[in-house]
Amino acid sequence: MFRRPSSASVGLPTSPEHSLYDGLHNGHAHSVTPKRPPTKLADTTLRRPSARSASSSQKLDVLANLSDVDPDELFTRHTVSEVKTVQQRLRADADAKQEELRLMVGERYRDLLQASTSILGLAKSSKHVLEALDEMRDTVHAISPVRPPKRAATGEEADKHLHALQSLSAHMKLLLDAPEHLWRLMEKKAYLKAAWLFLLARVVHRALSQEEDDQSWQAYGIDVMDQMPLVQRQWDTITPFRSQISHRATLSLREATSSPGEVCATLLTLHLLESRPLPETLVIYLAQRTKTLSSMLTRNASTSANGNAKSNGKGLHRPRKVAVRETKQKAQAVLDAISRTVSTARTTFADGNSPSLMKLALQFFQTPTDNPETLPPELQLTTQTLLTSLPSSSHFALLPQSIRTYKPYIDGAAVTTLTLLPQLRDRLESWFKKAVQDARGAVTDWFSDLSSVREVWEVRNTLLAWLDATEGLESLERLQLQLFINEACQHRATSVWNGALDGLDSSFRNVIASATTAVESEPGMHPYDVQPIEHLFHPPSLPTMLQSSAHSNTAAAQFMKYKSSLRQQLNGRTPLLEKILSTLECHASELHQDLATMLTSDRSSSDVIERMSSSYRADAEALGEKICDVLDHAAANEGSSDESSPRLGSSSTRSVLVARVCQELASSSDFFVRVGCGPTSVEAFRQRLSSLHLKLMEGWQENTVARIFEDYIGGRMAQDSARDSVVSSIPSPTLLQALLSLSSEMQRLGVCLEDDRRQEQAGSALRRFITTYLDRLPSGPATLPSTDLQQLRDLAFLQRLQQYWGDDNAGLSDHIDQCISQRREVLTDHNAPPQSDLINITRDYLSRTQILLAGLLPSHPLRGSQHTPPPKAEKPSTLLLYGTPSVEQRFEPALELIKPPQRFGLLLVGGATIR
Repeated sequence: MFRRPSSASVGLPTSPEHSLYDGLHNGHAHSVTPKRPPTKLADTTLRRPSARSASSSQKLDVLANLSDVDPDELFTRHTVSEVKTVQQRLRADADAKQEELRLMVGERYRDLLQASTSILGLAKSSKHVLEALDEMRDTVHAISPVRPPKRAATGEEADKHLHALQSLSAHMKLLLDAPEHLWRLMEKKAYLKAAWLFLLARVVHRALSQEEDDQSWQAYGIDVMDQMPLVQRQWDTITPFRSQISHRATLSLREATSSPGEVCATLLTLHLLESRPLPETLVIYLAQRTKTLSSMLTRNASTSANGNAKSNGKGLHRPRKVAVRETKQKAQAVLDAISRTVSTARTTFADGNSPSLMKLALQFFQTPTDNPETLPPELQLTTQTLLTSLPSSSHFALLPQSIRTYKPYIDGAAVTTLTLLPQLRDRLESWFKKAVQDARGAVTDWFSDLSSVREVWEVRNTLLAWLDATEGLESLERLQLQLFINEACQHRATSVWNGALDGLDSSFRNVIASATTAVESEPGMHPYDVQPIEHLFHPPSLPTMLQSSAHSNTAAAQFMKYKSSLRQQLNGRTPLLEKILSTLECHASELHQDLATMLTSDRSSSDVIERMSSSYRADAEALGEKICDVLDHAAANEGSSDESSPRLGSSSTRSVLVARVCQELASSSDFFVRVGCGPTSVEAFRQRLSSLHLKLMEGWQENTVARIFEDYIGGRMAQDSARDSVVSSIPSPTLLQALLSLSSEMQRLGVCLEDDRRQEQAGSALRRFITTYLDRLPSGPATLPSTDLQQLRDLAFLQRLQQYWGDDNAGLSDHIDQCISQRREVLTDHNAPPQSDLINITRDYLSRTQILLAGLLPSHPLRGSQHTPPPKAEKPSTLLLYGTPSVEQRFEPALELIKPPQRFGLLLVGGATIR
């Protein structure tokens, strides 16, 4: 026996170290002790030598062949440092050779092992050849020179012998070609064919190795196992394929796209090679599919996590279409794996409308037919078809009939038992529930990439369409998957609209706070919100590209912007008011469009829609409550600011802005409807905001009227009349100044195109003013009769104003009549003017001041009002609703003017007298 040389025995005969060692051994071997070679000193060779070392190197260069140098002569002729230099150089060369050998062994380790094995085999074979040659030589020498001639065989015996040799060659060819065919079949994932071929090769090996076979090779003088050791060696090569086929077949069960025929063939492979019962192969199949599902969930979860990490600021956001498509693909892949697993297992083992694939395959294996229509090609397998599909199949026709008709034994009794179906049903049900439970969390995480209800519903429609087209699921399983999809979509949709509603609430709080602070602290920066009437007379800028056809999109965008500005201006929405309302209405419109997609979907079942609509309606109504609370809080802060104001009667633009927001939300804005609140809640919110608006308007009117009385009327009622000896026939200037101030203050409430709302605000302000005036009017007679007479004329004018507001002021009219009667009783002895004269004077005076007092007058006659149309002789006027002033009457100024100085008369034309 030859021993394979170890790595330690391999040496380099030409290395310098060996040469030096041989030289030293030939001389004085005892003077040099071999030491362990140090590490590489390649770096020392790269350093620049000094002058002294250079001279030494020149001396050492003479020593070209160190193997011929005597060690004694070396130590005699050279110094110790030079000898050490030689030693280092030799050690470096030895280290380099060892490193080269180590690299060569490391890179070609397998080649060296194979070469060493081949060398040993060649040595052994050579030894056998030599021994055989010696034996042949001895045998030849022992044979007598004269041998009787051998009798020629007959033709029939020759044919049998030839047939036996051909059959033997077919057996040998099958064993020789089997490894290549097995590799090819495993690459094609034809594991059942590979298992069948492996079993067939085992049968062939037994036929060659057993003498009691039908065809005995001994009869023809052939000892197969003795004369052909290749048979056993080839079978030893084929044997490891059994475990490889089983392992690869088991791993192939993890492929989610495998057809039922491929799965059934794989399970039969495990049964043939590992002798597993067929029901147990179902457990293996479900276990492998569980690993498949876990792998899909883990891989997709890591991909989603990486995508979220990139979208959190470290990378670019993915396009929405890409996110939706990836979510569809991942969710559909998981659901498809679950449904395929269940349907494939049921098709393989359970008997439905037709026998199971396992029964059909077993029947075909026992009694093959020419046209198995219902059997997949993977299961249409016999030994004859297998041999025919192999290359050089004509050689295998020489195999005996017993091999060509070989059928592996398959125990099909367990497939036909009645206990298989209940076991199959229980195992599939438990596996299906666990798979759906495992996928629920992952699918919910994948849906988090969807940012709108529209995207969620698009994914839902796709998954439901896939579910409708999927076959092999029972009604209960289909219902469970549908519920699973609906739950995931409902959970994500709820999160989406809750986030949108929370963002809307936060945005509204911020914009309300900033707007109220801006108009209160910096009114000069927002003139249109402080004086809304100015916004109506400020036209928006005209588009600049309406006539350009080359930029149609830009022109259309500019036109829409111009149209929106005009609409905003006509609706009386100042910039801050529009900013506040658009914050609500834009978000509400987006939510409404999202929900409209959900409600109008073709695949929206009534119960799902009703459940989600109820959930969303509750969230939307909660948002409505928050919006009202924000406005209540702003109004409450306004009340506290008014109380702390140094001037109690000053009107606040902040309260006016909050009141206008309440009024718009309660009347013209459709925010509560668009956001999805119920009709009852919408009406409740509008009533609440209307009450808040009314409360704010009452506070504003109270402060405004109090300030006007403090500035214009107050204690001046008696002073104005005592100042002039002649009583004017018109109302007092102080009253008119107060009414004009009140009319201008009405402009702070903004421009309102709805006449009912405007008249309600104007009528309410006028009623509060008249009520305050009557409350402050002295009950007793004044010091001067002229004062009572002026008050009578003022009361008559106020009575004229309130009569135009119809039946709403019936109680106030009675109060004015009572005050007028009291003044007439005081002026009985002072020639009080008759009632008819007062009516004519006030009517005429109102006709001359109706434009100035337009903010306190109705724009059209109201029910129950005492408005009389102008005479028929007068030309009707749409602007002068309360009559045209007569030009024949003496001019009396509507306002109290400053009297001109004396020198001003010099400038008058025609020597006009100074009044």
